[in-house]
Amino acid sequence: MHAMNTGSLVTRIILVSLLVGGGVSIGQSGSADASEQGVEMSSVRHQGKTVQALFAVASTDRSPHIRGVKKYWDTLQPGASFSVSTVRDLYLYTYWKHLSGEHLVILMIYSPDGQLYERRVMPITTDKRSPATRVVPGVDGTVNVQLTRAYGKYDVTTVQLPVAGTWITSHHLLGTWRVDVLLDDASSPLVSRRFELTE
Repeated sequence: MHAMNTGSLVTRIILVSLLVGGGVSIGQSGSADASEQGVEMSSVRHQGKTVQALFAVASTDRSPHIRGVKKYWDTLQPGASFSVSTVRDLYLYTYWKHLSGEHLVILMIYSPDGQLYERRVMPITTDKRSPATRVVPGVDGTVNVQLTRAYGKYDVTTVQLPVAGTWITSHHLLGTWRVDVLLDDASSPLVSRRFELTE
């Protein structure tokens, strides 16, 4: 699968029930099994288990008619290509299978010229009893821990990438972007996906 083109159907099914009542909450609507939709998940042996991951990108609308949180979230659209003239933020979703306990996820976000645009360090946990913050090596202070949200067979984590009014729009960073998702101390990405930003 390249840049979610073949995965748009399962991505829409997975994302359709996000964002209920003004917050991000995962519900189930239809099949959440990627294999049933012909979507290939990335896999790696990790801590004695085969961990699988599926990556998706969605956008929110920045048009002036959007008022209130619910209206804003109603504009969430998954895809592989997004126009900076209409997008406010991108949301980067990783859908995990066979992942449990506390982990460190690192998202390496590369601009079209191949330069590292942002390195996002995200402690995650599948355990509701875990502490809300955590010390992460190389990061000053404590970092908020993201509790995964259950969706069918998946545990979901989310990263928001602002677009409107950022370096992306002011410097016209258009073209093919790449996101690498690394898990814990891995030196190579578990998932690597591309998406397009256009005028």
